[in-house]
Amino acid sequence: MLRYCAEPTCGVLVHRGRCAFHARQLERQRPNVTVRQWYYTARWRALRQQVLHDTPVCNDCGLHASRDVDHIIPHRGDPVLFWDAGNLQALCARCHSHKTGIGQ
Repeated sequence: MLRYCAEPTCGVLVHRGRCAFHARQLERQRPNVTVRQWYYTARWRALRQQVLHDTPVCNDCGLHASRDVDHIIPHRGDPVLFWDAGNLQALCARCHSHKTGIGQ
């Protein structure tokens, strides 16, 4: 079902949240924007894909397919923690949202 972008003055129809323009604009305003850029690198995509390949089922509930890669210890901008494969776990979207507090 389509609905309007969550940005109050925007008339673009989206499936959820914000349109691409407003999502990028919001992302650029985050305080940790330079660290978040690590998530858009080829290195992260390869590491993420490897973790999901190695753990196809959620590491927490064990019931659903893994879709998200989570930092067990939050990296808080520390590149060593961010890139450490031993600090990553594969989670389903529900478990990842619960852990990070999204939607609560």
